[in-house]
Amino acid sequence: MNSFKELSCVERTVLGVVFCKYAGQPFSNMMTPAEWATEGLSRAEAVTAFIALRHKGWIRAVRKSWGERLYYIPDSLLSLLTIQYAARVGQFAQQKENVIPDETTQNNSKSINEVRKVKIVREGKPHIAAELLHVLAWMIREGRAQGGLPLTSKGTIHKKMVQRLSRMTVLGPEDFAELNIRYNHADVYPVHVAIIIDVLLSLGLIEKSHNRMYVSPDRLDHWLTLSWSSMHREIYCVCMDRYGMAKPKLQHFRHQLMMFASRENEWLSITAETLDNDGLEEAFESRESGGSSGSSFLTHIRGWLNVLAGLGYGEVGESTEGNLFYRWQIEPEILLNFANDEAENPGKNMIFVQPDFEIMVPPDVNPQVRWNLEMGTELISRDRMSIYRMTKERIIAASEIGITADVMINFLRRYAGSGVPEHVKLAIQQWGQEAERLRMDAGQNVDQDEPMDKVKKRDTWIYESRTELPEELNGTESEAIPDESIVGVNGFNVGLEVQKELFYMRGREGLIQGDTKLHTYEQDHSITEQSGLFPGYGEIPEMWHNEWRGYHVSTARQIATKAIEWQTKLGLKLDSNIVYVIPDQIHGHEDWTLTGWSISDSGTDPAECCTFSPNEWNQIRLIIPDHAQT
Repeated sequence: MNSFKELSCVERTVLGVVFCKYAGQPFSNMMTPAEWATEGLSRAEAVTAFIALRHKGWIRAVRKSWGERLYYIPDSLLSLLTIQYAARVGQFAQQKENVIPDETTQNNSKSINEVRKVKIVREGKPHIAAELLHVLAWMIREGRAQGGLPLTSKGTIHKKMVQRLSRMTVLGPEDFAELNIRYNHADVYPVHVAIIIDVLLSLGLIEKSHNRMYVSPDRLDHWLTLSWSSMHREIYCVCMDRYGMAKPKLQHFRHQLMMFASRENEWLSITAETLDNDGLEEAFESRESGGSSGSSFLTHIRGWLNVLAGLGYGEVGESTEGNLFYRWQIEPEILLNFANDEAENPGKNMIFVQPDFEIMVPPDVNPQVRWNLEMGTELISRDRMSIYRMTKERIIAASEIGITADVMINFLRRYAGSGVPEHVKLAIQQWGQEAERLRMDAGQNVDQDEPMDKVKKRDTWIYESRTELPEELNGTESEAIPDESIVGVNGFNVGLEVQKELFYMRGREGLIQGDTKLHTYEQDHSITEQSGLFPGYGEIPEMWHNEWRGYHVSTARQIATKAIEWQTKLGLKLDSNIVYVIPDQIHGHEDWTLTGWSISDSGTDPAECCTFSPNEWNQIRLIIPDHAQT
């Protein structure tokens, strides 16, 4: 904020225009003089401010292989600018305190007639971070004997495995249907399966070789040191970058949805219908290859909200009038790169072991505890309260990767809030003894070229670093890097120099064909010198731009011609009034006139096209943007 306030008025205007028109999308051309005139700026003022913004890091550039330069606003600044330029962009989501669908209505001071009822049309599913742990555990078990899931000659998972993955996940095709997401092997993977695989590939949690897809042990080990909120942020970053359509208006909406929600469980009114009626409804190209159909801005917004509900981030509602609403089921601020994670509360890591071998798991139990349940027990259902079950088959399978019966019993003792029933412990011990016998029998049949120690250690990496679970499972300090920060303004570094985990990085191969390609181009740090905008500046008389003076009509014409060449303003004194003109064209010769956009001295009135004759002004001055001549 301090850095933003230190920008000049013209710099803030130019940054606002660029942000409103392009959001975080790349662009190659500045707007026309006519477009800048509507902002009260000459093109020279706009370009000069643009160069200053480049120097200060608010706008960056990449260069394509054939030399074309693309500009963009860095992702790390979009949240800040979303707040600063909400009025210019138009607000897509607004907090509605008087929209309450449940029993809290009774405690509200407003009358029942003032409270608008909302019907939930898309409930939030169990959150995606725990779902990924479930899928990763499944991939490890299924691929343990073969070093990963085998792939077909086309590089896809076998159909039977795809069907099993499709059935086991809480996600469904309906969660992503309206976004028309393009991805490789659409004939093999249903869209919800493709999303799961793409997220895991994008985070580096799974990798592909020429004939296997396998879990990355180092990445997984690092992932399990994170809190739920850190996992949510990393996953959400993937979703924002890869699944939301790369249109500026939709990008504005996605950022506003985070920035304008004060806390979870508060309804936001989605005002896309109003924006559509104002002319913002446009035909977005279908994301299906070769598709020609268009869909409205509102359709894509609904699609994005359905994605968030499917991933467990929130839920979608409608009022009786058919208006669209959304509310977060997690604190939206944890999705921001500069949010601070809450410290883990060891007291929340409490599970409940039932006499029927089922384990009740509250939603706040941390990822490390949840992971050990995924590896050593069978998931029965996952909702607000998840249910796992201990079985003979799963205890035997877990022992093969290092989770012995003794380890499982110690784990349950540590985290079971009401203890572990005695007959449950005895059953686990008995299953563990059977697992040991099977392992010994397998050892006797091992080929002499493979020592027994190697067999016992094979594939145990998944658990060996956690066989002795610490009391609080705080995890180690993970490697991190500082986020990109603005250069040249010290006040900004304190606020936005944040720590980002090294998980999602653009360019990592996945299944989804993302729209963002900036990462494929070389960063361009060369910046045009402002003095280059005014060729021949040192050859004109200084009085032309330093003083208000009257000139012969021929000299005035030269000054006006130079203003048109440099695309800068002229100052005209008409009696007692000062008018600033962005000149466009000179008409005639000896008896000439000047047309352009007239801007009042106060700058409050909108620019209008006018024609001036040299006889109308007393004095004239060439207006050079501040510091442009240096």
